[in-house]
Amino acid sequence: MDASTKVIKSIGEQNKLPEIPKKKGKKIKLKSILIFSILIALWVGIVFSAYIYAKNYLDAAIANIRQENARNIAQIKEEITILSTEIQNMRTSIENTGVVLSGTSDVQSRIDEKLLNLENRLQELQKSLQILKEAPNAEN
Repeated sequence: MDASTKVIKSIGEQNKLPEIPKKKGKKIKLKSILIFSILIALWVGIVFSAYIYAKNYLDAAIANIRQENARNIAQIKEEITILSTEIQNMRTSIENTGVVLSGTSDVQSRIDEKLLNLENRLQELQKSLQILKEAPNAEN
């Protein structure tokens, strides 16, 4: 055998041998790509599910907070109304007496103190009401 036949045989052998590993390599490559694609799809599904769960949880929490704020606003409005009518009743009762209470400074000071306390409480409730009214606007 001379050198040219050896070269031809080696070329022929080289052409036959790599074909089999190429097919196996392609199958392995396709399986790897398929597995990788499935894992990516699974990961995307898990992330999306977690996002939806978190969004629903936060939406429910915000709805609960809004309901609680609405109840608090209604309660504060009711208290403001009661205090306003109480202050008005006290003022009218003082005006209707027609008697100057300057001689009884103790009674006058207690009435003034109670009126002052009621007015302070009314102002505090109005501030609380304003804060609660602004709270839903901060979320938007």
